[in-house]
Amino acid sequence: MVTFLQLCKNTESRLGRQLLDNEILFLQWVYNRYLEEKPKKMLNV
Repeated sequence: MVTFLQLCKNTESRLGRQLLDNEILFLQWVYNRYLEEKPKKMLNV
């Protein structure tokens, strides 16, 4: 599983720049949604 810090560093690497505050907030929201949905998908397997 990828940590939030790894996700940020990977995204910065792909963009070739540091993330803006609003981009970090968005990534955090997406990551939290992913964590919420993951257990639901495990039940449906």
